[in-house]
Amino acid sequence: MINFSHLDSLTDLLGKSVINQIRLDYEEDSTQKMIGLEEAWNTKDYEQLQHISHSLKSSSLNMGMQFFAAKCQCIENAAGQKNELDIANVMDGLSEIHQQSLKELQAYFID
Repeated sequence: MINFSHLDSLTDLLGKSVINQIRLDYEEDSTQKMIGLEEAWNTKDYEQLQHISHSLKSSSLNMGMQFFAAKCQCIENAAGQKNELDIANVMDGLSEIHQQSLKELQAYFID
């Protein structure tokens, strides 16, 4: 779920403590965005779905969370087409993927 070579490159460049602080900020931000994504899905606000999923995709790629980012990309694309079925298929397990990815990311920073 995590691209550890990407994280290794970031930590080599900026230091583990800096990247860990970015991770903590990312965790808080992405958790809030997941709430917003759920709300947008519940109200079928396709514009918000597209916007939030795009933001989550970008920030998740920066943290090496490629699998989660790919799921967000699917939502972004499907929201642009107002394709409820495709969105539903991804939204169904997205929170679990997000949480598992955060756990793997956290484990990277435990020495």
